[in-house]
Amino acid sequence: MYLTTIAVRNNDEKIKNHIFSGLESISSGDMRITHEEYTAGDTVFIRCGYKEGFMSKLIENRSSEDFKYLLAQVLCDVIIDNYESKILKKIIKEYYIYLTEYERELIYESVKKNLAVEDGYKDGFYGQTRRTRIIRKIMNYLKSENFLIIDGFVNFRLNDYIKELGDIVEKTVEEYIAEREYNEFIKLLRYFVEIQECKMDVVNIVPIENGGYFLIDSKNSPINCECFEELKAEIGDSEISFDDFLISTLITIAPNKVVIHDCQNFKNKELFKTITNIFYDRIELCRGCDLCGILKVNKELN
Repeated sequence: MYLTTIAVRNNDEKIKNHIFSGLESISSGDMRITHEEYTAGDTVFIRCGYKEGFMSKLIENRSSEDFKYLLAQVLCDVIIDNYESKILKKIIKEYYIYLTEYERELIYESVKKNLAVEDGYKDGFYGQTRRTRIIRKIMNYLKSENFLIIDGFVNFRLNDYIKELGDIVEKTVEEYIAEREYNEFIKLLRYFVEIQECKMDVVNIVPIENGGYFLIDSKNSPINCECFEELKAEIGDSEISFDDFLISTLITIAPNKVVIHDCQNFKNKELFKTITNIFYDRIELCRGCDLCGILKVNKELN
């Protein structure tokens, strides 16, 4: 019994073979799938349904619904595997013309990677996203129609799906630009460190429980505030967070080595990342030393 005709324009062999392969994969048990093809101009028409038999006569309505659901899964795979990349590239090219060709390719690869991760969870709760919505759209369409042109269906019936891809691209571009700006900022701060006169050979950073930090010199003494006069003059009365003040202080001192103690208690992970990126070749992460021992004893006494 033929139920649905699928039209593939431009006689696309890849899409046609994907449909045939999908139909064969769902043909098993009581649901024996049959199909035939014919060509008119540059369009291939694939008529498909299930083979009639004694059991199918008894459960015809159920078999029809089962077939449409299985066919919707096949067509969903065809759309995602054959159309998704084209849609993504079109979105990136049309809406992000200010990016270089290299950057567009980075965005595309990043989006594909994220979608692949999502597909890896398609059998679980978190994976029931775009695939589920595409299958539902196809099922709703096949309830009243028995003829489906794939290109037309993608372009005119899957607006929500295309919008979702656009939102994913937008989010990826925002993250990329933020990361690019962050890296440029880090490069600028590294440059400031390089041109600054080194005012102290070693600075030890010790995080404390209230989210602040001790700065200690190579002799295990608190760093003298006189070292900060230049920085204080530059900052003046402007509002600045303690984290920003710490980074500014380190850049002003421009030490040859920055030793970070008790790393696991560094509450602001972004600050930790920024410091290690700025002083990347001057950073030493302490795994335990005499200073750590002294601080531990003082903490226990207090």
